Amino acid sequence: MRSASIFLVSCILMFFIMNNVKDVEAGLSPMDNQCGRKDIFVGGCGPDGNKTCINDFVKKGGEGNRPSSCECDDFGQEHLCRCNFSC
Repeated sequence: MRSASIFLVSCILMFFIMNNVKDVEAGLSPMDNQCGRKDIFVGGCGPDGNKTCINDFVKKGGEGNRPSSCECDDFGQEHLCRCNFSC
């Protein structure tokens, strides 16, 4: 009975510790002045997906819609761009 009680108390303490760690990690932002956006465009990423995505967002919204960096993923006849913009 004593070892079962110790085990139960240690599990409860670990639960509280793990929940607290997740909350602290969620509050951190690696890029304070960055906003992320993603969109799907026609065509492939090409040899430089970062440049392709930046050009796609500029064509879509003008020069003021220029991301600072992007990641590109091909999906058949389309590509997904995940980009960071200055907020």
